[in-house]
Amino acid sequence: MRREFGAFWGCFISGRFPFMEKASRLVMQSLDFDFRDIDGFTCCPDKSVVLTESEEEWRVTAARNLAVAEAAGVNLFAPCNGCVGTLKCVHQELAQDSVLLKKVNARLDSIGRHYGASVEVLHWVDVLHDQIGTGAIRKRVTDPLTGMKIAVHAGCHQARPSRELQRDIPLNPAKFDKLVEAAGGISLEYETKLLCCGGTMNTYGYPERARQMTRRKLVELQELGADCLTTTCPACLMQYDTSQFAMQRAGEDLHVPVLYLGELLALAFGLEEELRPGFKQHRISVEPFLEKWHATQAEKDEAYERFDLGAIERCLECRACSDICAPHLMDPRFDAHDLLEKVRDGKLEEAIADPSLWDCTECYECVERCFQNFGMLQALRKLKQLAVERGHAPEGLQSGLKAFHSTGQLTKAAQGPRKRLGLPETAKSGGRELKKLLRSSDAGGRQAKLGLDSRE
Repeated sequence: MRREFGAFWGCFISGRFPFMEKASRLVMQSLDFDFRDIDGFTCCPDKSVVLTESEEEWRVTAARNLAVAEAAGVNLFAPCNGCVGTLKCVHQELAQDSVLLKKVNARLDSIGRHYGASVEVLHWVDVLHDQIGTGAIRKRVTDPLTGMKIAVHAGCHQARPSRELQRDIPLNPAKFDKLVEAAGGISLEYETKLLCCGGTMNTYGYPERARQMTRRKLVELQELGADCLTTTCPACLMQYDTSQFAMQRAGEDLHVPVLYLGELLALAFGLEEELRPGFKQHRISVEPFLEKWHATQAEKDEAYERFDLGAIERCLECRACSDICAPHLMDPRFDAHDLLEKVRDGKLEEAIADPSLWDCTECYECVERCFQNFGMLQALRKLKQLAVERGHAPEGLQSGLKAFHSTGQLTKAAQGPRKRLGLPETAKSGGRELKKLLRSSDAGGRQAKLGLDSRE
C-alpha cells in the first residue's frame, strides 16, 4: 500500500517565509495532492550549522525527525533544499549501514523512538515533477506565464550530493526548469545558473563575501532582461531577495524580482488574489513582474494555446539553421528566429503583422536539417494563417486566394497556346463543386475578408 505524504516545512519557511508555505498549499490543493501536517518535527538540522559542530548530533537529530514521520506512517516532502539534503542523506546512511542504524537507535531508545529506515524523502520539485507530472500541471494552468523570462536557481543542494539524493542531474538539473515551462514560462539559460547564492557565508557572519556571489548573478540576470529569478530554497530566497534589498539601500542599481516556484505555479493556476498578502512580504517588489505579465496576457494566452513554446525556446537556443536559410543568405537582415522570439515573448500581433513573415519561401531546408525534429516552418505557417485571417496577407497572396475561391484554380487555362501546341481543350473544372464543399462558416468568413461572397 502506498504511503501518504507528510509535509516538512522546516525552520526558515515556517518562521521567516510563511508565504512560501501558503503558495505550496495552494498549489497542492489545486492539483488534488493530499498530504498531512505532522506534529513533533524540529530543525532538520541544517548542515552548515549543526553538522559543523557534531556529525553525531546532526545525524541523530535528523533520525529523530525521520522516526516521527515513520511513526505517523508517512513519507516526507520538503520545499527546502537543506531539509531534503539532511533528511535524505541521513536516511541513506542508515538504510545502508546496519551498524550505524543500530547505534543511532540506541540513542533514540532513550526518548522512546525507533527508526526502521523506511521513510522516503522527496524534494517538493520531485513531487511536482515525478509524482504529479508536468502534464497534469499543464492541464491545470489557466493563466500561463507566456513570454516571461524566468531564471531558475535550483540551488546547490537540490540535486547534490547526487550519490545520496539520486533525483536529478547534479551539474545540470532540469526538473525545476520543466516545471517553469509547464506553467508557460521561459526558463533562461545563463552563465551563472549553477553559482551558489553564498548563503552559507551569510550564516557564518560574512555578508559582504556572500553578496559578491549574489551580486554576480543578479547583475547577469538584469543584463539579460530576466523578468524574475525563482528558487525553492528559503536560504537562497533570503539571499537574493533580502540581501538584494540591502544592496539596493546601499545605492546599487539592482532590481530582479525573486519569486518562489510555488508562487509562479499558483499565478499560472489563476490564484493571484490568494497570493497578494504574501507578495507584500517580499523585500524586492514583484509588481514589475506582475505588470508585465498582465500587460499582454490575451496575446500570451493565444500564443500558449496555438504554439509549442517550449519547442520554440529550444529552437531559439539552437539557431543552427540560420546560416542555411535562403532568404537570410540573400538578405542577412532577415532572420526567421526574430519572428519566433516575438511569439515566445507574447507579441503575437506584432509577429503576424511583420512583413518579413512573407520572406519565408517554405523551402523545407530548415525542416530537413533540424537536429530537434522541430523545423520552424510549421510555426511560421501558423503565423501566416493568422495573418490571412486578420487581414495582413500581402496583395499577391490575396489575389491568389481570390482566384482559388472564385474558380477553384489559381490561373485560367490558356486555350490559345494549347491549341497552337496541338493540345486538347482542358477538361471541365470542378470549381463549382469545390465552392459548394468549401461553403462553410469558416470558409465564408475567410472569403468575406478577401471581398468575396461565399454564396456565389
